[in-house]
Amino acid sequence: MTGLRRALIGIGALAFALGIGVVALVLSSDHQDSPGLVIALVLASAWGFVGTGLYAWDRRPRNNIGPLMTATGFAWFLEALSSSGNSVVFAIGVLGSAFPFAVLIHLLVTFPSGKLESRLQKTLVATTYFLTTVVQLGWGLFIDPAAEGCDGCPENPILIEGYESIGDLINGGQVLASIGVILAVVWLLYRRWRDSAADQRRALTPVLATGGLAFGLLVVQLTASGVGASQDVEGGAFIATIAVFACLPFAFLVGLLRSRIGRDEEIRTQLTAENEQLNAELRAKVAELRASRTRIVEAGYEERRRVERDLHDGAQQRLVALTMSLRLVRGKIESDPQGAAELLDEAMEELNEATRELRELARGIHPAVLSDRGLEAALNGLADRSPVPVEVLETPPERLPAPVESATYFVIAEALTNVARYARAAGATVRVSRANGRVEVEVRDDGVGGADPAEGTGLRGLEDRVAALDGRLLVTSPDGEGTTVVARIPCG
Repeated sequence: MTGLRRALIGIGALAFALGIGVVALVLSSDHQDSPGLVIALVLASAWGFVGTGLYAWDRRPRNNIGPLMTATGFAWFLEALSSSGNSVVFAIGVLGSAFPFAVLIHLLVTFPSGKLESRLQKTLVATTYFLTTVVQLGWGLFIDPAAEGCDGCPENPILIEGYESIGDLINGGQVLASIGVILAVVWLLYRRWRDSAADQRRALTPVLATGGLAFGLLVVQLTASGVGASQDVEGGAFIATIAVFACLPFAFLVGLLRSRIGRDEEIRTQLTAENEQLNAELRAKVAELRASRTRIVEAGYEERRRVERDLHDGAQQRLVALTMSLRLVRGKIESDPQGAAELLDEAMEELNEATRELRELARGIHPAVLSDRGLEAALNGLADRSPVPVEVLETPPERLPAPVESATYFVIAEALTNVARYARAAGATVRVSRANGRVEVEVRDDGVGGADPAEGTGLRGLEDRVAALDGRLLVTSPDGEGTTVVARIPCG
């Protein structure tokens, strides 16, 4: 059992004990004309709000509605204290008799979020607490229970005698201000219901309808009290008001259940939309992966054919010529030593050319300098061989993982090749940085722009090479403003 649930059980036990105390207090009262009615109304309101409040508190511990409903229930116990024969307890009951309405207004205007969200809400709630505490205390200083017709009531221990007119004046102002606040609250509740969506109305309707009826009856009661209506009229209005207020906890419970059902439906509808979006993104990713795999396979075949052609047309032909030259040398060693020596010189030249071509071919597959000396040296070599002036602005101080380092090199090599072939640029810059778990590669030129990865196989091949490492390649190339190639590759 969680600490919160143990605390809620303790609060419920306290409310039950206070209810039993209320029963004993009212039954022992000397000045309570209808003890059974008072007990029924107080316990229905108090236990109803505490019970539903504890349920809401347990189901939604982060929402203030549960604590506010529980506080409303405990505030109703103050009403019963006015049945006491002890003057101090009696005075506390009289002074606290209006406080439950303040907590209830706080609860109503913040339902179902439990938060004061607007300036009007804050003003109404603050005004209500002021009227039911400070103004109520001011009225209590000048009220004489005996003069008000309360036979058998204890004396008011805080009474300032001889100023009953001040008490009447405070009471009149309090009644007028309370009516104004109540009407403003009813208007606010109606406006919120009117502006709510259909699912929100499902939760608000039972609460606002019952609350509006209860506060309407309260206005009638206050008006009757203000105009000096008979005790029977005022008492009847009070009983009707409390009876409707006793129904409010269950209206809140229905509203909370509807709110939860609506929220669950809303969550399912978000989740459904997000699931569809994720499925669409997954399908697009799978399609792109298949297309990328096809391009990689085709690029591999094309690269292998290129290597075969380069070997056949270059180094292989030179090696065949070298073999023929060596055969001629063997035939002339004894008969024509001078001619044999000349043929050997030619053979050595062919061998050197074949070696050079093999190095160039190997550099296109994977440059040895990259493996031996690292990325900075390899990029400087690219810059030195480029027909367009290239400045290497930045490289990581440490070695990168081999697949990332290789991809970085070939992105830059292909980009610089495109600069030399198509950009008509006066210069280019290269920057490689490593931060936040990734490597960012940037090649920028000041050429004519207009590059489009979709129109050529070079940049598209680089996209696939980078995508294979879960990276991205971006090409920005507005006409007349140069081209910027950026690759971002994850690198732990």
